[in-house]
Amino acid sequence: MRRRVAPAAVLSLCAAFSLCTACNAIVGPDPPASPAALFDQVWNDFDLHYSLFVVKQVNWDSLGAVYRPRALAASDPEGASTVIASMLSKLQDDHVLWRGSRVGTQRHGDYFAPTVTFGKYVQYGGDLPGGISYGVVSPAVGYIAFSTFEGSGWLSSVDSALTLLGGVNSIIIDVRNNEGGFLENATGAAGRFADRTTTVAYVRYRNGPAHSDFAAPMAQQVVPAGSRRFVGKVYLLTSRNTISAAELFVLSMRALGNTTVVGDTTAGETGNPFARELQNGWSYQFPESLELTLDGHWFEDIGLAPDVTVENSIDEINNHNVDAQLSRAIGLAAGKP
Repeated sequence: MRRRVAPAAVLSLCAAFSLCTACNAIVGPDPPASPAALFDQVWNDFDLHYSLFVVKQVNWDSLGAVYRPRALAASDPEGASTVIASMLSKLQDDHVLWRGSRVGTQRHGDYFAPTVTFGKYVQYGGDLPGGISYGVVSPAVGYIAFSTFEGSGWLSSVDSALTLLGGVNSIIIDVRNNEGGFLENATGAAGRFADRTTTVAYVRYRNGPAHSDFAAPMAQQVVPAGSRRFVGKVYLLTSRNTISAAELFVLSMRALGNTTVVGDTTAGETGNPFARELQNGWSYQFPESLELTLDGHWFEDIGLAPDVTVENSIDEINNHNVDAQLSRAIGLAAGKP
């Protein structure tokens, strides 16, 4: 999921809180661009705003105590940057970026999800702007693949795909290789399958100094939208490579009540990240919210389980062109148990 960039003033306020307050009271604050000052700004910003300490069970104070001396020992800012990146990697959060690079452990990185070969299962219809492909399985069953939720104007391609599929009775939507993007695109796409305004999930934001301080849950809703809406049966293909905003799309479609999720559990990587920029131009990103299901449970590091579990075999896909997940969704759309 994507969010806006925070003003530099916020970072200046964060810098006022130091891991070594007593030491600073004696020797005075570090110069703004010193390794210690850079480290403290980042550490304090995470301490005050990062939302997933309750999930990660990481002792942030201990990490600060270990890595701050290393930052102070760095001979230049680049050395401090390496120290900061190493500390942030301990969060094992793929939504944490340092200087534009991911430092988390990519738990989904060794998972293989197929790219549909049109012809065997799906008759190719075409590609649309925004990474959307569509086709038909039969005159009654359509197919749409969303490879991302990135991009402005993306939703118009969803409208086009639904229009081009004509009068199909059911649609298979494939988000198995979708690493997310803008949450507005995810909920907007779901709005094309909604017949009423529906609460689909909840989100809680950090709002205090304690790592467990959160504001009350805020409802996330899907509103009927688009020039073309479909209210028939939907079969949604997911995998461990279904990530972030794509997981909000899964929550949204499931809450609408006309969707069966088929495939594997999603990645469990949410958090609605904010981007920051330090005064020296370094940038970083981290989540400041906690995504919840309708029953109030988080699924970070857990994922969303499908309604119908089907695991693909790399051997079957690579050597036999067999996509068991798509095959099962096609069978369900055809009324087979």
